[in-house]
Amino acid sequence: MSAMVRRYRLFVVTTLVIGSSLSCSRFDRWLTTGLEEQKSYTRHAMEYHRQHPEKRPGDQALEVWSTADYIAQSVIARHSAGDWAEMSDNLAFLPDKFQRKYGNPFCVIQKADIIEVVWYFSTAGQCTLQTQFNTDLSRIASGDMQFSGRTDYWIYVLRRGHPYGS
Repeated sequence: MSAMVRRYRLFVVTTLVIGSSLSCSRFDRWLTTGLEEQKSYTRHAMEYHRQHPEKRPGDQALEVWSTADYIAQSVIARHSAGDWAEMSDNLAFLPDKFQRKYGNPFCVIQKADIIEVVWYFSTAGQCTLQTQFNTDLSRIASGDMQFSGRTDYWIYVLRRGHPYGS
């Protein structure tokens, strides 16, 4: 076999291996994205749910998360100063569809550069600046909701100047 043929074969094999590797990477990303859209509660799943609500109708976690995100974005857009706490159904600047979810209002708290949006499963609890939710907010990424294992409320956090917060 000539050196030219060996080089050609080596080139073809190398091209196939590299192409296969890129295809596997693309397939892996496609599969991960699909699983997030169908089964998980990642930010990507929430955004997908907003774009395709018919794909996961009645998914309470994604619907509450999406509403809490809209509420926090609305608070940031108002450019209100100071620390305050108020139930969402008392915030006139919120559209009606964001004031309650599944019949329950949200507790909206602004402290410095953090917006907390808390959704109670049943009757609303306290909503004051002093209300403690036994949650280390530093462990919640901006734009995420902590709900795993909670039976009384879910808490959403948005930080100004971080991803998803303007």
